[in-house]
Amino acid sequence: MGFLTAIPVGAVQIEVARRAVTGHLRSAMSVALGSVSADLLYGVVAFFGITPFLREKKVMAIFWLAGGVLLIVLGISVIRQGFRYHSFNPDSIHLRHKGVSFVTGFSLSLTNPMMILWWLLGERIVEDLGLISVFTPKVGVSFLAVGRLGMISYPGLLAGTLYWIKRFVSPSIIMRVTIASGFLLLLLAIYFIGRSLVALI
Repeated sequence: MGFLTAIPVGAVQIEVARRAVTGHLRSAMSVALGSVSADLLYGVVAFFGITPFLREKKVMAIFWLAGGVLLIVLGISVIRQGFRYHSFNPDSIHLRHKGVSFVTGFSLSLTNPMMILWWLLGERIVEDLGLISVFTPKVGVSFLAVGRLGMISYPGLLAGTLYWIKRFVSPSIIMRVTIASGFLLLLLAIYFIGRSLVALI
């Protein structure tokens, strides 16, 4: 379930791909680790009820709005970097620094409180399938650990594959991919902001 959750293209996958294709495998993995850490935090919230108020629509709408703003800033930055082809620096601190990458992944996932619902849905599925009769705290911890492993496996596979492929890709193609990923981030921003406005209205 964790692996399947990580497959749909989102801001985290774009950032993982962008770093991997420019030769920064460790930074790509740091983005994935940051993202999964935020997802795990939401899992703890979902299973152990630390902050149940996050399930309220208006609170989630604020998170979506914050996520949309963050994606706009990130998208514009990525597009500007893409258009500066001759001054493009693949060793940019933002691309190669593992700490910055971790915070980027964590921030992007933290602005998506829908993960709370994903964890709760996962709990319901395993109970409905009869795999677990009683969802105890011990079972919850195991579910979080294995789900997290699944969530990190897909971006890890994506990063490794793109890092290997990059040797066959010219810098101009990398720049086109960079620009395209920036526009994709802007589209995701519009989606987040739209959901936020619908929930708030």
